[in-house]
Amino acid sequence: MAPIAESVDVLIIGAGPAGLTAANCFNGTNLRVRLIDKKTGPVETGRADGLKSISIEVLDTFGIGDTIRNYSHRVEEIALWDPDKNGVITRSMTIPDRVQELMKPREMTLDQGRIESVMCENLEKHGSVQVSWNIQPVALQVDTDLKDDPEAYPITITLEENRTGMKETMRAKYVVGCDGAHSWLRKYLNIGFVGDLTDTTWGVIDMVPKTNFPDIRKVFVVHSNRGTVMGVPRESRLVRFYISMDGGNRHTVKDVKSVTVKSIINAARAIIAPYTLEAGRIPWWSAYCVGQRVADEFSRHDRVFLSGDAVHTHSPKAGQGMNTSIQDAYNIGWKLRYFLEQKCNRSLLSTYQNERRPIAQDLINFDREYLEFFARNDITHNEFLSVYLAGQKFTTGIGIQYPSSLIVRNKGSQCVSHPLATKLAQGMRLPDFQMVNQSDGVPIRAHHRFTCDGRFRIIVFAGNVAQEPCFARLAKLGEWFMVHLPQNSGMEIVTIHSSKRAEVELMDLHPIFHPWDDEDGWDYWTVYADDESYHDGHGHVYERCGINKDEGCLVVLRPDGYISVICALAEAGDLVEFFDGLKSNSIVSK
Repeated sequence: MAPIAESVDVLIIGAGPAGLTAANCFNGTNLRVRLIDKKTGPVETGRADGLKSISIEVLDTFGIGDTIRNYSHRVEEIALWDPDKNGVITRSMTIPDRVQELMKPREMTLDQGRIESVMCENLEKHGSVQVSWNIQPVALQVDTDLKDDPEAYPITITLEENRTGMKETMRAKYVVGCDGAHSWLRKYLNIGFVGDLTDTTWGVIDMVPKTNFPDIRKVFVVHSNRGTVMGVPRESRLVRFYISMDGGNRHTVKDVKSVTVKSIINAARAIIAPYTLEAGRIPWWSAYCVGQRVADEFSRHDRVFLSGDAVHTHSPKAGQGMNTSIQDAYNIGWKLRYFLEQKCNRSLLSTYQNERRPIAQDLINFDREYLEFFARNDITHNEFLSVYLAGQKFTTGIGIQYPSSLIVRNKGSQCVSHPLATKLAQGMRLPDFQMVNQSDGVPIRAHHRFTCDGRFRIIVFAGNVAQEPCFARLAKLGEWFMVHLPQNSGMEIVTIHSSKRAEVELMDLHPIFHPWDDEDGWDYWTVYADDESYHDGHGHVYERCGINKDEGCLVVLRPDGYISVICALAEAGDLVEFFDGLKSNSIVSK
């Protein structure tokens, strides 16, 4: 064995969307984190291309969401086409690509390579993570005698440089495997990867189409007597086409090796006839068999974790591969960072599998039904529309609710809303909304403000503090916080009040809500108003969250934007109980 070259807190294997997401969770940390990939660099073309709003919000917390938006194509409409009684395709409906609850665009499209490049540039900008290309793992051992020691490095892993064959051996506290559907780490650990074996074959192609088909710049789904094609508009005149190569026979697998770029184009051309289709530029194409599979384990000893395609595979029709991978990696990334920086209760790491594996299974079940509908030739318009609309909502992720745990506290049974915040619930994601900075009047959206820095946030919905009763209640809460919940590196207090901004003076509020720093002075970015902005309208935060503007409430927000606790302002003791349970050496006092 090669001599031990270094020791790291976290080793991430695979620099695709999942690995890059996990790595970006460590920006700004002093932890030792390394990211490796056997490729020579980010992918250049092809692969995934759809970003749902929840993934854009994650990128917002990394500070790169706006960059991605500027490169992307925004999806606004979906056109459905069916054959008429004579077998000629005709547009049956155009529907908005919208989920009303989001109150913003649901989806954008952009080549995966560009997304990866922006994420890599962000890692380079922060300089917190060492990125190494042309390197792959070849051996791994876990010393189980050390697995429960938080200060130990129980994992020994051997890496090989692809160009030279030189090997290095390193030790790690934790390893995160984001190395794709053919994961070396999953196979090395002998973790089962089972699921639906009745696969279908699909062709996919990115091209600049030369066509008279009228909906080529919308998302379109064409069902014809010759099969099904789905098109997704992209940046730079590109359109991605998904074509069933099995002629709509769900249980017939066409040999992938027999699929050519010509056969994919011919299949698409036949389906959209009598409209014409010729291919211009073709930067990428592929053919693949689809199977729905979920790994038996997402973690081993709470020391080695698997994420993304390494633990679930499915069809690309719903655009969930990259999106679910980003959510997986975001989930384990913040938990490892928080655990390592705050020395908290180790059972935090067990919540990764408990939260994400059921999501993967739900996705597989959804995808199985979704693919069945895409592959059928006998589907009715109403059947397809019903499934498609349900899929729009499912794929946004807004229905995800994590179960009660160390980091999701429920009194009694879990509910989909809370009486103090009727549009919020423990275990669900905080909706995005606009609020206005108290100090300078600049509006900002929630997930831009709540950056990925490894901290929990206590959001104080203080109510109408321009009125004396609410102001006095907030002052009393500030005194209580000073005694029982002092500021620390793992927590931030953010206040959102419902008063007119002009009726509130920042310096009149208790200093814990705009804390002082001897080097930087007062913090002017912790108090916000639910008020009209000068140029961007009103965010209606209290209405969007279902919170009474006089009563207010407290919300504990996890570093990944999901809600841990909702309680009344007068029940702040619930926060002590929550953080006492989370910390092994508590930062709070009763």
